[in-house]
Amino acid sequence: MSSALLGKNRVEESAVIAVPDVPFTRTHHPIHHREVIGVVKEALGFLQLDIIKQEYVLAAQGNQMFSVWDLDSGTPEMKWSIGIRNSLNRSMAFGVTAGTKVLVCDNMAFSGEYLALRRHTSGLTSDELGFLAFKTMKQMVPRLRAFQSWHESLRKYPLTEDAAKILLVEIMTNNVIPASKFHQFNELYANIYDNGLWGFHEAATDVLKGSNLLTLPQKNKLLNGVINSYIDSLDTANRSTLGDFYQKRAINL
Repeated sequence: MSSALLGKNRVEESAVIAVPDVPFTRTHHPIHHREVIGVVKEALGFLQLDIIKQEYVLAAQGNQMFSVWDLDSGTPEMKWSIGIRNSLNRSMAFGVTAGTKVLVCDNMAFSGEYLALRRHTSGLTSDELGFLAFKTMKQMVPRLRAFQSWHESLRKYPLTEDAAKILLVEIMTNNVIPASKFHQFNELYANIYDNGLWGFHEAATDVLKGSNLLTLPQKNKLLNGVINSYIDSLDTANRSTLGDFYQKRAINL
């Protein structure tokens, strides 16, 4: 397979479908990406959720697939998205994660937590995968609502300059964004987005737009964890200081 189909390069759905089948073994029964795509589309149809955009990435010679589907649900400003992953080489289980996309800036965020983790063992059949996809999408709807609510709730948290600096160090330390992207982040946060927790999150997800889709949910999970730790520090008797927040993190390392 061409190297153009690897890493963070987006591919068409036809390229995903055209990945060669992997033979079954006694213990490994890989469900092809095309079957995963089919059963998730069918499950969304049953739930009357329409797909308005699809993006795909292939890696490991086509054995790994990650896809982002934007759905025609949510609010006029923020649409729901789901991330779907699958592999043919035992490297990761099939799974689906909740996400949101802010339309005005096309920023995408994921909860980072996957549902329907299922290894490709010998007992996995297409029928079982279809049932799993339907059950997963039913569970995904409340998760999408909850993640959207969390995302929107960030608007109510102001952020001092010192707090923003500490959070920036946190996300760089956690490899959410590399140090080389500092100036890009700072320009976005200072001049494009509101100087609050919402703006901080949007500046970070804006920087992440060019990232590998395969790693994006994990980076979002780390970003969300840093932000939640900061919110928790504020909610502790409404009197936590930035020093308390940083000390709490150091204790938990």
